[in-house]
Amino acid sequence: MKTSKNKIATLLIIAAIAVPMAAAVFSQGSEGADGFVSYYDQLDANGKAIFDALNSAGPDDISVDVDLPIALTAKADVKEDAEKYVYDLVTATVNKAFIALRMSVPQAYLGWILSSSTAEWTAEMTTVDNTATIKKVKVPIDFLSYPVDPNTGEFQGINKMQDDLDAAIAKFNTNSKSTRGKVMDINNYLTKLVTYDPNKGIAGKESGYAHDAYGALVDPKHYAVCDGYSKAFLLLCEKEGIECVIVLGTAVPSMEYHAWNYVKMDNGKWYAIDVTWNDTNDNAYFLLGGESFFTTHQQGVYLSSGSISSFPFNTPAINKTGYDANDDGNTKLYSAILAAAIVGIICLVLYRYAKKGG
Repeated sequence: MKTSKNKIATLLIIAAIAVPMAAAVFSQGSEGADGFVSYYDQLDANGKAIFDALNSAGPDDISVDVDLPIALTAKADVKEDAEKYVYDLVTATVNKAFIALRMSVPQAYLGWILSSSTAEWTAEMTTVDNTATIKKVKVPIDFLSYPVDPNTGEFQGINKMQDDLDAAIAKFNTNSKSTRGKVMDINNYLTKLVTYDPNKGIAGKESGYAHDAYGALVDPKHYAVCDGYSKAFLLLCEKEGIECVIVLGTAVPSMEYHAWNYVKMDNGKWYAIDVTWNDTNDNAYFLLGGESFFTTHQQGVYLSSGSISSFPFNTPAINKTGYDANDDGNTKLYSAILAAAIVGIICLVLYRYAKKGG
């Protein structure tokens, strides 16, 4: 009998260890940290200060003043070289902060475009002994696209645009309970609502809101290009509590500028979705993995104003295979089945030992 009790105790110990271990093995890599941090968190202290200032800019602001937490300094043999270098540092910092803002907070970017011309920026620069220092910058805000009341033809104001966008976001509803179902509902909602701007690239004809979520969700025509689709998708994902990012790159093989999204599913892994292309390709780009998605999309490099630009942020590493093409969506189920099987086997062994009386 003592031997039997020892065996039973041993089996119970094995069960206590094996069951959680089995669940951990089968769910490994499905949940937990994936190494990605937000675009905002990838900015340095100066970039975050500029981001925060732009994000908090009000509708009546024509510029924002930013005190840099870390003074930018450069020294050269020639004063003009030092000044140019430190000003280029400011330019790069502002540009990176602005890209992060565009990709993270479409509402803040709504209706206005920050000029990328350094000639329009001002900075408080001091130069002593060929050492140039900038501690403060002024960033202009240029409101280029205003909504007009169709009845009066009068300017309605940026507040009206933001209120209408918030209302359009709140209007979307889904009855789906799963993350996949919600993502599909958002995708289908946009592909039915939005039309790819037929006048893209035609001066004076392209929708003034085509590159914004406003064009996709609010403007009566609902015209948008990839920027507008991806921003609208981000906002609706955020409404549903789904982690999502916008990614910039190029379409392959055309090598044209393009934007799309990555979403994080319940299994802790990221997948690609291109709502713009889904609009005309029967959802062929829904929750894809890298092995298929990167045959038609090249992230991180794109053409801008005729020159090659690089997306200055790390993006989530998407899963190798698509969400619907593998077992990633069922890892929790498999873990539960395995754990239950182990418990069942141990119970069966214990029953047989008890029946035999040791």
